[in-house]
Amino acid sequence: MCTEASVEGKKYFDEMLLYGDACWDEWLQRTDQVREKLARFLGASKQEVAFAPNTSMAMGIIAQLLRHTGAVITMEDEFPSSTIPWINLGYALDFILPEDGRYSIKNIERSLRPEHKILVTSYVQYKTGFRQNLTELGHFCKAANLIFVVNATQGLGIFPVDVMRSQIDFLVFSGLKWACAGYGAAGLFVSKNHLPHMPNPFAGWRSVRLPETMNNRQSELNDEASSLEAGSPSFPSVFALGGALDLITRIGTEACLNRVMYLSQHLEEKLRQHGFPVMYSFTGENRSGIIMLRTANATTLVDELSKRNIMISARGEGLRISVNIYNNEADIDRLISVLNEMKALV
Repeated sequence: MCTEASVEGKKYFDEMLLYGDACWDEWLQRTDQVREKLARFLGASKQEVAFAPNTSMAMGIIAQLLRHTGAVITMEDEFPSSTIPWINLGYALDFILPEDGRYSIKNIERSLRPEHKILVTSYVQYKTGFRQNLTELGHFCKAANLIFVVNATQGLGIFPVDVMRSQIDFLVFSGLKWACAGYGAAGLFVSKNHLPHMPNPFAGWRSVRLPETMNNRQSELNDEASSLEAGSPSFPSVFALGGALDLITRIGTEACLNRVMYLSQHLEEKLRQHGFPVMYSFTGENRSGIIMLRTANATTLVDELSKRNIMISARGEGLRISVNIYNNEADIDRLISVLNEMKALV
């Protein structure tokens, strides 16, 4: 979690400790301000943005909204939060196999069948680092009459997202990863093209048009994505996300993108120079901040590296090494040095 996120989250707890819920109206105003920030970040309107506690819940909401629409086609490498909500509701899912870690439009088109009505994909695949061209895929989905659903968890915060330009119908993401906002903050985008036509799968006291009236017989729901939040917001998590978005905006989205792309390339080059087996090499628009290192001892290496305060993950057939804006060349040099010491394990 970045400092700005921590400060904003802590501010809520300090206010709650001192004043109880006397700040309720102010908290609602601040929540709406974060909603506007997130909408700008996504190229959306604030009426299309809702907050959720995590990606799985947000994806589950989408799956509920689209019930009886048709079968789902998705990627073999998807994180379970992209698939399990659909499986749980009885959707038929078909999985596209990658080609050297990639999912090209041609590959997706070859896998498509008439019963497929929904395409679910991650912006960046969590165990390969492949970054999808959302605009290209969005145009394909529109032409193929597919509802386009994106899990942006491994990309949003560093890699640009424009839901309008990419013709995205639904998008979810967790603030935990590249947005640097910690656990408990997730975003949900629902295109205005869908909002008026979908009954809420559930509703709560803040789903209605005038929640302040406390009318327990009110049935008229508001027609904004926020109605899906149902009840009181998770204020500290939302405020933390707002702080993180402020940091990224202050640095500059292009500067963040360029920094991570440079570090990612630098890391791959260093690994190859020292003879470490890099699993995939993506270039240009398909590169992300994730580099995979092939090893049969991923779990052991993760444990040993963590003892030296080097935090990476065991994913699939290897080590997932991620660089973010707070990393630098010295971090990469230290990682390479320690990996060289442990080369027998790699």
